[in-house]
Amino acid sequence: MTAEKKINQRIKIIGCGKMASAILDAWLKKSISPQDIYVDDPKPSEWLIEKKKHGLNINTKADVSFDYCFIGVKPQSLDEIKLKLKGLSKKNVTFVSMLAGIKINRLEDIIGKDESIVRIMPNLPAEILKGVTAVKENKWVEPKQSKNLALLLEAFGETVKFVEEKKFDAVTAISGSGPAYIFLIAELMTEVGINLGLSYDEAFKLVKHTIDGAGSLIVNSSLKPQKLRENVTSPGGTTHEALAILMNKDNGLPKIFSAAIKAAAQRSKELSKV
Repeated sequence: MTAEKKINQRIKIIGCGKMASAILDAWLKKSISPQDIYVDDPKPSEWLIEKKKHGLNINTKADVSFDYCFIGVKPQSLDEIKLKLKGLSKKNVTFVSMLAGIKINRLEDIIGKDESIVRIMPNLPAEILKGVTAVKENKWVEPKQSKNLALLLEAFGETVKFVEEKKFDAVTAISGSGPAYIFLIAELMTEVGINLGLSYDEAFKLVKHTIDGAGSLIVNSSLKPQKLRENVTSPGGTTHEALAILMNKDNGLPKIFSAAIKAAAQRSKELSKV
């Protein structure tokens, strides 16, 4: 087993909602010192306040230099933090934006055209170190900055690096919003199980471990999802009957999922114009 690389960077987080908190929690689990992390949030959660007892800096005015500034506010709130971002420019800080729909060139307009800026789209499973993060860097990110950022991002899951920023609307719709689609499926399967006579505990235990097992099988198998599905489906069997409804071309999941994911991608495009 190879030794885990030590991450020794000073980080500022502006806006620490659910996604940024999930990432922060992952970093703390990876033994990144809370003393090296400074959080700016007007309404810190109870969870954040609890972490302050262990050395996390919350809304602290300190004359220190930062390696990275993670931007975790809502896209609609970007204008409210312009001065904070501008105050960190010209200080060798790499800005890392988690703002859905906000393009790098808009951040360059605020922070500076020659600032090191990275756009990322993480997702909530980062909280349990199983996230996946899309990454797009501007031309000012130096190799050392890129390498150290990769260590930070890989601390909570996998990364996918993109050359074309225009793909981020699709990324947001697939992986950024994707966990919610799976949670909805779990919710619906559990409800149906209860309607069929199972208790909540029985139904939910069956559902969550089914989803966990199926997900692990996709990750660890060399087979494509279509082949895995076919392997579970016996002609004329119970799965075949269920899939006949789920895969109906007129009102089944292919049409519903396509419409849903396209709607998410379109909203991502709209946010870029906010």
